[in-house]
Amino acid sequence: MEAVFDRLKVYPRESLIRIVYVIFFAVGAAGLSIQYTRELFIQLMPFSLLLSMGLMFWMHNKWKTQHIIIFLLIALIGFSVEIAGVLTGVVFGEYSYGRALGFKILGTPPLIGLNWLMLVYAVFLMLNKMKLSVFLKIITGASIMVVYDIIMEPVAIRLDMWSWGGGSIPIQNYIAWFVISAVMLSIMFSAGLKYKNKVAITLFFVQMAFFLILNLTVVQ
Repeated sequence: MEAVFDRLKVYPRESLIRIVYVIFFAVGAAGLSIQYTRELFIQLMPFSLLLSMGLMFWMHNKWKTQHIIIFLLIALIGFSVEIAGVLTGVVFGEYSYGRALGFKILGTPPLIGLNWLMLVYAVFLMLNKMKLSVFLKIITGASIMVVYDIIMEPVAIRLDMWSWGGGSIPIQNYIAWFVISAVMLSIMFSAGLKYKNKVAITLFFVQMAFFLILNLTVVQ
């Protein structure tokens, strides 16, 4: 065992975290795909999301006061629009949260605000690698967010993350995702944020692959 740990020390920290993400979400996908273990893994979902986000923010390069303020603002916007959505039905459509994302305030799990932040944080990093105007970066980023939601929605419903009134996902939901994502990204670009993170984009795509697999194993 000591020899294994000695070998792991050779790898950069970001490489180890990427490996952890792949293994972590592969095990999660397997556990949620098996009927016998599904309930246990649903109960573990809030902790798994917090752990994956924690590792991502641990790898944030050079924390600044500006970063903390903007990230808290994004998380608060995400949580606030979700509360408004649940209470009024005018943002995303009629929906309610289930038990899979943990405890709720005004019918909304605070974890969902952090999830908005995690997604926008990673997409912003992707956009900064593209040679596009800020306007096109925002449009592209909001579109990526909508694609992510399209992949996630059927799985989220099946795993009791949330459910829709009437049983179908309204097109209003995807329009709202696009607009809210564009607003969040606009805030980040307007603030002139600059940061590096060597695992955030990996987390985004590993999670997307996670939902793609569950679309085949849980939804079908």
